[in-house]
Amino acid sequence: MAALNPNNQQQDDKRIIGFDCEFVKPPPSEFVQSECPVCLQIIREPHQVTCCGKKFCKACIEHIIVIRKLCPTCNEKFSSFADKALKQSLYSLKVHCSHQKDGCEWTGELRQLDEHLNTDPQPKRLDRCQFVEIDCIFNCGDKLQVRNIENHQSEDCPKRPFGCEHCHSYESTFDDVTNNHWPMCGSFPVPCHNQCGSTIQRQNIDSHVTDECLLTTINCDFHHVGCVMKLPRQDMPEHLRENLLIHISLLATSHAKQQADIATLVEENKQLTMKIIELMPLQQMIIVNSKPPLGAPVLTVTNFQQHKRDADIWFSPPVYTYHQGYKICLCVYVNGEGKGKGTHVSVGVHFMRGEFDSSLIWPFRGAISYQLLDQVNGKDHKTGTLTYSDKTHNKYCGRVTEGEISPSGWGRPQFIAHSELEPKYLRNDTLLFQINKVELK
Repeated sequence: MAALNPNNQQQDDKRIIGFDCEFVKPPPSEFVQSECPVCLQIIREPHQVTCCGKKFCKACIEHIIVIRKLCPTCNEKFSSFADKALKQSLYSLKVHCSHQKDGCEWTGELRQLDEHLNTDPQPKRLDRCQFVEIDCIFNCGDKLQVRNIENHQSEDCPKRPFGCEHCHSYESTFDDVTNNHWPMCGSFPVPCHNQCGSTIQRQNIDSHVTDECLLTTINCDFHHVGCVMKLPRQDMPEHLRENLLIHISLLATSHAKQQADIATLVEENKQLTMKIIELMPLQQMIIVNSKPPLGAPVLTVTNFQQHKRDADIWFSPPVYTYHQGYKICLCVYVNGEGKGKGTHVSVGVHFMRGEFDSSLIWPFRGAISYQLLDQVNGKDHKTGTLTYSDKTHNKYCGRVTEGEISPSGWGRPQFIAHSELEPKYLRNDTLLFQINKVELK
């Protein structure tokens, strides 16, 4: 009777059939049978049938009972039992590895063959067959011989752990990093758009093209004075060398025009200042040796916190000390100046070029008083007085002959501490000042 196809049987029901190997030496004569009639391989877990006495693999005979119930050799009904004596003697015989034809030189007792052919992907043993196929531990779906699996898992497997070698912050599988992360990685090297030969990190490619690439077309360094030439960056040095005289001429022409424009602006500013003075309302006049009259100007510093953060210097609109008198303005360092920097509001006075300066006595001698107004009760004003004596340097109180305002002011660096401003003096992010008295000496 023909044997059942062992390959189809193993593939269909995943049964573990006989040992697929060869004996190192032929079995002794007392071994009447060592091959299973079903799978035609060395018997695994020998079982003897009661009908004809033949031996079979345990899995093979149990399968026969299920599919046909008759002995495959004598075609009679049967039962079976484990042949322990045959197993003990058979399993002690020396066999070659099942992969002898592939090159494996191992020999050992039959009972050791399964351990030698272990397909568990994790254990690493010196006596393990290097030709048996095992699954990749990263579940990529590949089966490789043991001798090749390590190289596959470290070099070739698309599912092996892999970190981005460019940004050093993204870790996943080789397949994910190379196909999904690299096309977006800011540190991944990409060629310059201009094909200059440079390889730049993706996140720096725009700055490279704008600031470094020798093939980027750029304006001449003198384009702001009229040179219209545009060339690749690598050609610009030669252009600059060959056109030195032309560029000098353009610079000279531009400078002359700027000087003319500046002179025009200075004259326009002077005329505008005079118009402002002419239109200045009477309430911006302060009466000498008296308290401010009703309607005396309140000098308003708004957006206090913003000025403080930016360390701004605030100048008030110009005021005259009296009709046809000295022209001055209040200067407020919101975040302090000198000893008061960062802790106090500093306040000073600057003299300005005035319409009536030629008829006044210079340098100014006397006192100027100003107030930070109490915005809660209207009574507890904070007052500061500046006294100009013969010891006061002229830069603080002399006549202004250049520009519209003296570059140096006279004042108090620690006029009032920031901690004292609220709630009386700082309201709605606003400070209110008045120049309340001027005394002439």
